Amino acid sequence: MSKENTSRMERRHQNKKAKSHKRGGLWKKGLLGIGTVVLLMALAFSIMVIIMVHNAPTLKASDLQTPQSTRIYDQNDKLVSTLFDEHNRIKVDIDNVPDMAKDAVVSIEDRRFYDHNGLDFRRILGAVKANIQEGWGAEGGSTITQQLVKRTVLSSKKTLRRKVQEAWLALKLERKYSKDSILEMYLNNAYFGDGAYGIKTAAKSYFGEDDLSKLNVSQVALLAGMPNAPSAYNPLKHPEQAKERRDQVLSAMVSNQAISQKQAQKAKDQSISDILRDDEQEEPNDQPYKAFVDTVYDQLVNQKKEVSEKEFYQGGLKIYTTLDSKAQRSVYNILRSDKIPYPDDNFETGISLVDTQTGEVKAVGGGRHFKAVGYHNYGSAIGNSPGSTIKPILDYGPVIDDLQWSTSHTLKDEKYEYSNGKPIGEWDNRYWGNIPMRRALAWSRNIPALKAFQAAGKDKAQTFAKGLGIKIDPIYESASIGSFDEGATPLQMAEAYAAFGNGGTYNQPTAVRRVEFPNGKEWKPESESHKAMKDYTAYMVTDMLKTVVSSGTGTKANIAGLPLAGKTGSTNIPKAKRQKYGIADGINDSWFVGYTPQYSLGVWTGYPSFKKDDDGIQYIQGDSEEAIAKQVFRKLMTDVSDPNVADFEKPSSVVSMNSELYVRGTQPDPKEIEPEHETKQKEEEQSEQEQNEEPSDDKKDDEADKQKKQPSGDEGNDKADKQKQNEQKPNDGNETDKQKKSNDGNDGNKTDKQDKQLSANGNNGSEANKQKKQPSSDKKADEADKQGKKSSDHKKKNPDATEKNAN
Repeated sequence: MSKENTSRMERRHQNKKAKSHKRGGLWKKGLLGIGTVVLLMALAFSIMVIIMVHNAPTLKASDLQTPQSTRIYDQNDKLVSTLFDEHNRIKVDIDNVPDMAKDAVVSIEDRRFYDHNGLDFRRILGAVKANIQEGWGAEGGSTITQQLVKRTVLSSKKTLRRKVQEAWLALKLERKYSKDSILEMYLNNAYFGDGAYGIKTAAKSYFGEDDLSKLNVSQVALLAGMPNAPSAYNPLKHPEQAKERRDQVLSAMVSNQAISQKQAQKAKDQSISDILRDDEQEEPNDQPYKAFVDTVYDQLVNQKKEVSEKEFYQGGLKIYTTLDSKAQRSVYNILRSDKIPYPDDNFETGISLVDTQTGEVKAVGGGRHFKAVGYHNYGSAIGNSPGSTIKPILDYGPVIDDLQWSTSHTLKDEKYEYSNGKPIGEWDNRYWGNIPMRRALAWSRNIPALKAFQAAGKDKAQTFAKGLGIKIDPIYESASIGSFDEGATPLQMAEAYAAFGNGGTYNQPTAVRRVEFPNGKEWKPESESHKAMKDYTAYMVTDMLKTVVSSGTGTKANIAGLPLAGKTGSTNIPKAKRQKYGIADGINDSWFVGYTPQYSLGVWTGYPSFKKDDDGIQYIQGDSEEAIAKQVFRKLMTDVSDPNVADFEKPSSVVSMNSELYVRGTQPDPKEIEPEHETKQKEEEQSEQEQNEEPSDDKKDDEADKQKKQPSGDEGNDKADKQKQNEQKPNDGNETDKQKKSNDGNDGNKTDKQDKQLSANGNNGSEANKQKKQPSSDKKADEADKQGKKSSDHKKKNPDATEKNAN
C-alpha cells in the first residue's frame, strides 16, 4: 500500500513537472515569437530607411545657393511673371550680418545650432512626444540645417520619407559646410513674404534699409520670426500677428541670453507701423498681374493643395494659366484711372472677369492698392454682402426652376412681414400693388422677392444657390434680399451669373490650365461642371436681367449693341450705426454683376471697414459714389467684349407670348390674353388718373402712418419734405443723388419726369421695343409713374438678423 502511495505521488509530481515545463516552453516560444517580429520590423524599417536614404537627392551647391524660379504664363503661353527673380532677391555675406540678427534667428529657430551636428536630438524627442499626443505633424524638430535642406532640395510635405531624407542630408551638409556658411545660405534662401527672398531683401522691402547693421532690435526680431509663416506674419497685411511673433522672438532672445529683459521690453513697446518704411516702393513690371497670381496661389496652395507655398515660389514650376493679359491690364488701369470718380484712397474695388461658357478666370482686380500675393484680394477672396444681386439666385431662379413661374407672374407689392413677424419695407416707402415678376426684378422690389423666396422654399433656394457656388448655411428669409453672414466674392457672383448665360451649366472657377514640375511631372485640374438649373430657368432669368439694364436699375451699366444681362445691388448701414453717427443717407456696399454670352463680370465697391484709422467713419455717399460699380463694369466690359457677339439662344422649352416668357406647356390660351395695345391703353389711363387725382384723407392718413410707424431698421425722417423737393427738381434722364439714395441698394428710383420722358420717347429699354420680348415701354413708364411723386430720398432699411437690406 505504501509503495502504491509513493508511486502515485511520484506520478503526480512528474505530471506537475511536465505541465510546468510545458508552460515555460510556451512562454519562451511567445517571447521568441515577439522578439522575432520586433527584429523583423526593425529590419524592415532599417531597409526602408536605407532605401529612403539611397533615394535622397544629391546635395548640389547650385540648389543650396539659388532656388529655382517659378514662372507664370497666360492663356497664350506668354510669360507674365517670374516669382523668384533677381530684382526681389539680394544676397548678403554672413560677415555683413550683425550678431544681433544671427542671435535672433538662432534663438527662435534653433537655439543649439552651434552645438549639434545637424540634428538636435533633444528637440526631436520633444517633437516626437508632441506628435504622439497631438497627431503627426503637430510639431517639428527641424534644425536650421534641416530647414535649409527642406527649402532647397526637398518638398515641404510632412511625410516620414521626407523627414528621413532631411535628417540624412542635414548630417551630410554639416560635414561639408561650416556653421556660418549654413546660416548664410539659410538667410539668403528664406522667404520673408511680400515677394522678398533673403533677409537683406526683406530689410529693404519692409524698412527701406540696405545695411542690416542699421536695423534695431525690434526690426531684427520681426524679420527673424517671419520665415516660419511668411504670409501669416506679414506686417503689412497682418500687423497684429506680426507683433505677436516679433514679441515671441524677443522673449526667445532673452531666454538665450542674446539681449536683456530691458532691451526686449523697449523693442516690444514699438508698434509695427513705427518700424516699417513709410515711402512707396518702386513698382515691378509684373504688378498688373499680381492679383491674378494671388488667385492662382489660392487655388493651387490653399484650395487644391497641389503645391506647397515654398514650391509655389521656389519650386521651379511652370504654371500655365487662363489669364487674358489684355483684360488684366485693362482691369489694372481702371483701378488706377483718374476718369473713375473714386472718392478717396480708402475706397476699394474688387473685380472678377470669367468666361461665361467655360468658367475660366480671365482677369482679377484685387483692389486699388493690391501689391502682392497674400494681400486682401477683393476680387477673388474677400466676401461682402451681395445685396440685391442675390435675388436671381435665391428668389426668382429657384421659383422658376421649381414652380415654372412665367416672367409675367403677378406678385403683390404690399405691406408685408417675414414669417417671424418682422416687417419688411420697400426702398421708396410705398407699395406698387400687383406687378409682374419681370418688373419686380427690374426695379428690385423687396417684398415680391421675399414672396418668391417663400414660394420656392428656403431649402430649394439654399440648394439652388449651392449649385451656383454660393453656400449659405444657415439660411434665413432675410437672405432673399442679400443679407447673410458669409457674403460672396465678385468671383463667386460672376461664376454664378455665368451659369444663367450658359444654359444653366455651372463651371467651377479655375485660373490654372496645367502645372509642370521640374521632374517632368504634370498636373491638370479636373473639369468640375454640372447642370445647376433647367435651361428655361437660365433663359428666363437672363431675359429679365436684360430688362434690368435696358430699362430698370442698371441702365448706367448698359452697353449699346451688346446682349447684356445684369443686376445692381447694395447693402445698408446698420440702424445702430446710423443712429450713433447721425447718418441720414449712405450704404456699405455697391455692386453690379452682369454677363454676355462671352464674359461674366462681378464688380464690388465699398470701404474695407466702417471705421478709419483716425477713428473717423467712411461709407458710400451720393449717387456718384454708388454708381462707380456700374461705371467700372461698363468700362471693362466694353474693353474686352466682341461687339459682334451673338445673343443668348432661346431653348425650345421656352415660349414667348405678348412680350413675356413661359415654360412650354404652361402658357395660357392666346385667346385669353388681352391684346398688348389694349393693356397699354388701360395702364396709361390708370396711371394718368392716379397722377391727377388728389389722395383721399384715408390715403393721406395711411401715408402718415407709414412715415410714423416704419418697420424696425427703416429711417423715415423728413422723407415727405425730401420727396417734394425731388418732385420739383428738373431731371435730365439720369437719377439724382437723392433719388438714388431712396433706392435701398441702387435700384434706380426715377422721378415722374424721367419715366414720362422715357414713355414719350417710346423707349424704356423693354424687350418689346428692342424686339427681344420684354414688357412694353408704355407699361414700364406707367408702372413707374404709379410710384413717382412720393419717391423717397432715404433708402428703406429692412429689418433682419444683421440689420442689413440690399437692393
